[in-house]
Amino acid sequence: MTAFDAGQLTLFQAGGTSVVDRTRVSTNTLSHRVGVQRWANFIAGFSVEFVQECLAASGRKGVVLDPFMGCGTTGVGARMSGLDCVGYDPHPVFGTLADAKVQAWSNDDLDHVLAVMGREKRPREMSPSVVKFLSKLFSEENLSEVMIASRALDRLDARRHSLGVAVLLKASELACSSQTDGIYKAPTTQKRSVTFKAALADAASVFREDIAAPWYRPWTEAGDCRLYRKSSTEMSELEACSIATVVTSPPYLNNFDFAEMTRMQLYILGIASSWSEITETVREKLITNTTTAPKTHRDVEYQKQCRESIPLQLASSLDAVVERLASEKTKRAGKKPYDSLVFPYYRQIADVLRECHRVLQPSGALNWVVSDAALYGTYIPTHEHTATLLQSIGFRNIEVHQLRKRGHRWKLDKRDGAPGRLGEYHIFGVKK
Repeated sequence: MTAFDAGQLTLFQAGGTSVVDRTRVSTNTLSHRVGVQRWANFIAGFSVEFVQECLAASGRKGVVLDPFMGCGTTGVGARMSGLDCVGYDPHPVFGTLADAKVQAWSNDDLDHVLAVMGREKRPREMSPSVVKFLSKLFSEENLSEVMIASRALDRLDARRHSLGVAVLLKASELACSSQTDGIYKAPTTQKRSVTFKAALADAASVFREDIAAPWYRPWTEAGDCRLYRKSSTEMSELEACSIATVVTSPPYLNNFDFAEMTRMQLYILGIASSWSEITETVREKLITNTTTAPKTHRDVEYQKQCRESIPLQLASSLDAVVERLASEKTKRAGKKPYDSLVFPYYRQIADVLRECHRVLQPSGALNWVVSDAALYGTYIPTHEHTATLLQSIGFRNIEVHQLRKRGHRWKLDKRDGAPGRLGEYHIFGVKK
C-alpha cells in the first residue's frame, strides 16, 4: 500500500467512468455524479471513488465492512466493485438512507411508494417545538404537504419503507427554503424553493432514472449488503476472520453533532418531537464526539474507566490534552466541556478498532479516514493517536497519509493555537 498519487483519478462508476480531482476523493462533493449515491448525501463523508480505490488496492474479493456506515457510501462502492458489504450505524436517519441506497428496487416499488403518498390526506402530528423549527425551513403549504407524505410512510410495508424515506427526504430537500450542505439544513440561510408537489416529482425522476438505467439491475445483483442499526463497538453478528477489507470514517473529535445535523429529518420522520428527545433517541447511541454528549459521560468514574480502557502510552499523552482543555474551559465564555470528550471518544474508537481486528481475515486491510482537531486552541493529533491504537491492537504496516488540508474556509479565530491548517488523513493498517 502506498500513498495515493496527486492529480486525477479515473475509476468505474455506474453508467461509465469517473475522472476526478484527487483532493476531492475524501469529500462528499462528488456524490451528485454517481447514480444511487446522489439519492442521499451528507457533508461528513468520503466519495464512492475513494472506496473503490481502497478496494482495488487491497485486491481482496471478500466481504467489505464499514463500522460507521452513514448514508451508505461504502456499501455503494462495494456493490460497484461486485463485492458483498456489511455496515453498522445506530443513527435512524442514516441507517434508513443507507438501506435505501444498497437494496434492489423496481419502478413498481417506486410507483407504489408514490401512490401511497398520494392517497394520504392528513399530516403527521407535530409538537409545538417541531412546528416552530420546521416553520423556519418550509412555507406553511410545503410543511403541510411534507408532513402528509411523512404520515403516509407509516402505511408502507417494511421492505419499501426505506425507499419511501429516501424519496420523501430528497423531495423535502428541494422544497426547503433554507440552504443545504449535504443533508444539513441551516434555518438562517435562505435559498429558492419549489412547491412540494414539484419537488416530489423531481425527486421521483432522479430515482426512476437510476432504477431504469441499464447498469442498475446488474449492479444490485453484484453484491449483498447487510446493515445493522447499532453501534459497532460490539459486532457480535460477525464471525472472527470473516471480513476482507474495512473502509470507513468515524466521527471526528471536532464537536460536529450528527444528531443536530439531522434535526430536520428526525422531526419530519416523527423520530423525535423535541430537542431533548433527540438526545434520548439518537445522541446517546452515537460515538461521543460533541459537548452535547450525555451528562453521564462527564462523570468522574466514567472518565476513569474510559482512560483505563485505552493503552497506557496513549492515555498518558492525552492527560496533558484533557488538563489543558479543562483549564481553557474556565477562561472561555462558552465553557464547553471539551475535556470530557477525549477519553470517552478514544475508548469507543479503540473498541471499534479491536472489533475490526477480530473480524478481519489475516492480511486483511483497514482503511480509516479521520481528521486532527483543535478544540479551544488545543491541538489534538487524532491521526497519530489512531495509529498508536492500531499498533497496540496488533495491526502492522501502518501508514498515515494526508488526503487534504481542512479549515481553509473557516475563520482563523475558531482554530487558535492549531499548528497551521488542519488536515484529513487516510490511515492504513493490515491485520497480522
